[in-house]
Amino acid sequence: MNRDLFYGVSEQAKAAKHRLHDAKALLNSIRCRGAMYMAGYSVECLLKTKLMRTFGCRHLQELEEELLRRGLLGGHATVFTHQLEVLLRLTGALDRARQSEETWRSFNIVNRWIPAWRYNPDLSNPEDAADFLSAVETVSRWIENNI
Repeated sequence: MNRDLFYGVSEQAKAAKHRLHDAKALLNSIRCRGAMYMAGYSVECLLKTKLMRTFGCRHLQELEEELLRRGLLGGHATVFTHQLEVLLRLTGALDRARQSEETWRSFNIVNRWIPAWRYNPDLSNPEDAADFLSAVETVSRWIENNI
């Protein structure tokens, strides 16, 4: 299967929106850990979308090559990471995010997201999940308006 079918800019943009909608549906069904996982994944997709648009790339592989060419990826770094802070740093907006107290507080909550939550049998609780989704919405709005 062609990797680019799922890693293109339009696919990542759509996935960001759909995964956030999925997260809300899961939260409404009291499937808290699943809601948190999907919400975090939506931020990852949104950041990758913004990176591709910023650097004029159509696919993540093209973005990776461009960032390597510019010397912005070093060592074992990759755009295929799930580390939200790494992705935010690559956008060049990390310091701007720190300037907004609400955004930075929310980002620190969202940045606790880990892809391994998809395997975690812990169901979490509705309050933590609602707080996490609220932080995701705050961060997502900020990303949309500032990157």
